[in-house]
Amino acid sequence: MIRFPSLEVPILTFAVLAVAWGFILFRMRLVNRSAQGRVISLAFLCLAVAPTVAVRPLRYFFDRVVGVPDLTILIGGVATLAGIALVVQFGLIVTGTNVRFVRVAQTVLAGASLVMVTMFLIVPRRLDEPDFGYWQPTHPATIIYHLVTLTCTSGGLVIAAKLLLPLWRRSTGGPLRVALFLLWLGFLWLLVYAGCRYWYVISYGFGFVPRFTRYETYGQFTEIAAGLGVLCVVLGGLIQAGLNAMRWLRRLRGYRRLRPLWTELVDAVPTVVLRRRFGGSLELRLYRRTVEIRDAQLELAGRVSPDTRASAAMALEEAGLSDPLALDACVLRIGLSSAPALHPAETSAWSADSGLDDEVANLLELNRLLRDPAVVAAAQRCLTPL
Repeated sequence: MIRFPSLEVPILTFAVLAVAWGFILFRMRLVNRSAQGRVISLAFLCLAVAPTVAVRPLRYFFDRVVGVPDLTILIGGVATLAGIALVVQFGLIVTGTNVRFVRVAQTVLAGASLVMVTMFLIVPRRLDEPDFGYWQPTHPATIIYHLVTLTCTSGGLVIAAKLLLPLWRRSTGGPLRVALFLLWLGFLWLLVYAGCRYWYVISYGFGFVPRFTRYETYGQFTEIAAGLGVLCVVLGGLIQAGLNAMRWLRRLRGYRRLRPLWTELVDAVPTVVLRRRFGGSLELRLYRRTVEIRDAQLELAGRVSPDTRASAAMALEEAGLSDPLALDACVLRIGLSSAPALHPAETSAWSADSGLDDEVANLLELNRLLRDPAVVAAAQRCLTPL
């Protein structure tokens, strides 16, 4: 019979971990979609393991269940280095430069992980004395283990803070700028935490401070620095996640609102449909819908002769509509009621340089004008023979 030890986690800590791991599991759905999605999702996963096993009740619980003293400390350290290596790899994928630096950094991190595993096996550890850094601070293996971990982690934090600072300075006002600032500030607080850990390892490891003395003050300040760092990073991440969620909801709304226009045009020109069965993310499906609408618009605009288009422009001017998009809507309405013909297609309001969100807004306005009574009347006027 296996007996599991009791586990008590503060409700606030549990809530933060639940939100963080919910976000991580949501991100993991991107693992097989692209190289960038795979790398950044695995980086999030690795970097989430370290603060999770740093929670003392969870750490003690897992160690007692597994029966290996301080195993979670090693897992957290190796996961942190793996996360840093993946972030470096992500930077290489995005920028495509500094390949040599990335390879050297990954080699150093791999060597550091090997050193950490070796020191972990050497240092004395006991289940009834958890955290060998506290019970064995003067052991050489303990000193080497922590110095290697702190050096690599501090290096990663410095690089991250250095990369975020120009992004924050160049960003315009708004939530994104606040999120970047919070992330940068969080990295600075985590560097303060790393500095406190350096002081602890050197002071206690080399005997400058007697063992088990002044630990309460050190522990409080260290936990405050770590807490502020994690809080800033979490808040920055939540702001960014909130922005992404708002963009996703906005695109979902646009995708659904474009359905009537897409249905009407696809029924008129079924050959523009790229593929009947199409999966992928919402962004890809929305992009596909805009492409099919624009292809159908080009096809239908080709059914309208230049003379008819000029007549439509005159009719719209008489109705007080001089917007080029209104002319495109009128031509589209005429094309829906015309037989296929070979005329040059003209769509004056379509800009290939616009982003997806701008294109969706443009098409939604086109859909509104397509049903505007003045545009419908102008189209009927052009279709009615004199």
